[in-house]
Amino acid sequence: MKFIFTIFLVIGIIMYPVDSFAESSVSLDKKSYIVGDKIKISGRVIYEENIPIVIQVRSISDMVAIKQFFPLKSGSFSTDIDAIGPKWSQSGSYTIIISYGNEKFEKIFSFSTINTSEKESEQTKHTQEIIQSQKPKSKISISDFPNPTLSPNYYINLYNTDSDFKKLFDTSFPEYKIQELVGYELTEIPGFPDNDLSPQYYVDRYSNEPRFRVWFDSQFPDKTIYDIVGMSEKTRPTMPSWIKQYVQLWSTGEITDSQFISGITELIQKKILILSDDIIKTKNSDNNIPSWFKNTATWYSNETITEDDFLLGLQFLIEKKIITIQT
Repeated sequence: MKFIFTIFLVIGIIMYPVDSFAESSVSLDKKSYIVGDKIKISGRVIYEENIPIVIQVRSISDMVAIKQFFPLKSGSFSTDIDAIGPKWSQSGSYTIIISYGNEKFEKIFSFSTINTSEKESEQTKHTQEIIQSQKPKSKISISDFPNPTLSPNYYINLYNTDSDFKKLFDTSFPEYKIQELVGYELTEIPGFPDNDLSPQYYVDRYSNEPRFRVWFDSQFPDKTIYDIVGMSEKTRPTMPSWIKQYVQLWSTGEITDSQFISGITELIQKKILILSDDIIKTKNSDNNIPSWFKNTATWYSNETITEDDFLLGLQFLIEKKIITIQT
């Protein structure tokens, strides 16, 4: 009889549900969250069939989220809740209430409506804007090349008749011919566009003369006037900045200081570099280019500093008459 009792005891132990001995638990992945975070909730319950887990998230004054789902048969579960939306409007302590059958758990976390990373980013941006607004503005600007108000033949004739301009162009753009950068591409209509007329001339005609516009659209139904005269992004020649190209040659020692000054002077005289009328020139005992400016040129050619930063340095050389301009 004793033997039979022992068998029943063992069978009873084997058949008893394992989950009855499992200890329920709930955990959060963090102790604090900011707006936009995901709150990850995981844990384990004593599994009961067809019983859902209900999760509520409460702020100090309101329920901000609710979710319902079933755990796995092992009793384990995991889910997440997005901490974003109109109800997530208060910073402070929040409570997560997890209910499952007769079991109930609570977890408290802190929540902030301020996204600190976004705030720091905004502060940085604001600081940079203040710095930029306080930085002196350069009195030198760079015009377009080729200038749309000048005809292709203007530049071609300049190249053929002005040795200084030709030397400057060939030095800066050894891989290009002048016609490639300033000339019109050939069309099926002989003489159109005319190299003696500027791109802007044709754009103005198209804008202001209906008969010309009708004629143009009939001849070039798949193109714009900007395409034909080389002023659109897809037809404009791809070329490096003339100034940056020339500065890079000087910063790497491929041209001398005197060649650099001569070239900059030529760019100013040809209105590629445009000076403001209020540049004040002062006497200066030292006409050598300061070493810091070559560093500035190197940084500019490497895109470490902006074009405005470089032009401010160039402005200094002109104001100190290290670069002199014949007027």
